[in-house]
Order: sequence, then structure tokens, then C-alpha cells
Amino acid sequence: MGLIDKIRSSLPIPGRSFRHPEPAAQLLAFVLLERTIGVDEIVALVATVPGASATPMAHSPSSAEATDPTETSGPVEITLGGTTGFVLEISAPVPDGEAEASAANNAFWPDAAAAVARHRAHLIVSVSDQRADGVGDADGADPSERHTQRYAAFAHLVAALLGHEATVGVYLGDQGVVYEPAFYIDAVAGAGDALPWEVAWFTWAAWESEGVSCGSTRGLRVFGHEELEVRGSTAAPSAVMDLLANIASYVVESGAVLMPGETLGYTDDQKLTITAVEASFVEGHTLAIGLP
Repeated sequence: MGLIDKIRSSLPIPGRSFRHPEPAAQLLAFVLLERTIGVDEIVALVATVPGASATPMAHSPSSAEATDPTETSGPVEITLGGTTGFVLEISAPVPDGEAEASAANNAFWPDAAAAVARHRAHLIVSVSDQRADGVGDADGADPSERHTQRYAAFAHLVAALLGHEATVGVYLGDQGVVYEPAFYIDAVAGAGDALPWEVAWFTWAAWESEGVSCGSTRGLRVFGHEELEVRGSTAAPSAVMDLLANIASYVVESGAVLMPGETLGYTDDQKLTITAVEASFVEGHTLAIGLP
């Protein structure tokens, strides 16, 4: 995309103040399985991630009595770089049909619904920043940069678990979408140690009526940025999606903060307005980009 020309303005937001969300303290994914796989296999998969360690956490008899009956074993504690977390296997589908409903949101995987319907168990994968428990920023790392590094480590962990032959997909609730195992693994491998933007957030666009297109992002709130949307544009959906994807990459990777009343564009002459609006495609509000 190149550097976005973000021009600050003093335009107020009538009747409201705008704040971006805080970055997510916990990253969460659900690896969907056709069958249970067991702790030993989970530990072996985690061991394929450079620098990662996995330690099974056995339940005591008293705590086992209070454990969910669908839980097949205790959680596996994970340590990876500056992150700590766990993997917990559940011998049941993701509750309330969430994964099945979200499978329909990924237009780039036509067979998602059929694949997700086969899942009979799942892994809860969670990581958090160790510094969130009171450890200071001794390394002086920028919080935004540290968060993207944590997400990259999290993605490598998820990709490793998706390497098991019993997996059928990964459901990311923050994005409301299910990814195909091979697609997710390839995206993470292609990014190396960097943020795998192809699966770190989801961008879509479509025709909303004849000659009028729309689109939005899902997942930017994890990084402390409000979601983006476009409505009522005469541009093709492909152009809408490219714009949203480029802006999303720009703000997450550079740490830039977009605010209502500002403009942005690819050139000095292009000034696309940014407006805070009630969201059309997600809950809450979003930043609408005024693409003609």
C-alpha cells in the first residue's frame, strides 16, 4: 500500500467521544477435531514449535470432581517466548453451534460448513502476556509491537496443533470465522516470525445492491483498533477489500491510530473521510471509510 497519507483534522464527533478498544489480554482459538487426540499428542505437537514447552497439568481427585465431564484430561500448560497459556481438550463440539454458524462467514472456503459439521471434539488454545500479571516492560518493548509478537507466537502454536490429521478447522471467535487447516498453516509458515496478516484478522467485501458494494474487517479489536467498514461504494468489491486489508495492515503493523474526522488516502489528492458510525456488520461501532 505504501505510506497512507493520514491528515489530521479538528472535526469533532457530534455528541460522542471516540475510543479504540484495549488490545486483547487473552488470545483464544478453538481447534476443531473429528476425534479426541490425547495429552501426549498435544505435547508432541507443541514441541514442534521452536522455543515452546508443554507441561501436562494433572487434576487432583478433588478438582477432578468439579471438572466438566466433557473434559478428557487436564490442561497442558504452554510457555512460548514472552507468553504463557494452555491447551485443553474437550470431547464435545464447540457449544451452541458457534463454529457451524461461523463457517458460513468464510466465503473463501466453500467446503467449510461440511468440514466443520464433522467435528466431534475441540482444543481450547489460549495464551496471555506474562507481563499482564505484573511484570514490567524491562525490555522497553513498545506495547503494540509486543502484542503483535505475542499474536505471531500464538499463531505458530495454533498452526502446530492444526498439523494433526484429525483437525478439520480452526474457529476464531474474535473474527467470527473458521479457517481451513492447510490455509492457516501456510499463512503462518509464509509469515515466518512476522504477523500472519492473512489469518490475524478477516476482511470481506461484496455487492450490497446493483452497482453498490460494502465490506468490513473482523478481528482488529484484538490489536486495540476499532473495526473498519465501507458502505455504499461504487467501487468493485475487490477494490473495497483491498482498501480495507491495506488499512488494517497499516494500522496494526505501524501502530498508527485512526480517528474520526481524519482523512487518509494513497496520494496527496485522495482524501477518504473517517467517521465513527454504528456498525453495520459487527456489534458496537466501527470506523467507516468514505470510499466513493
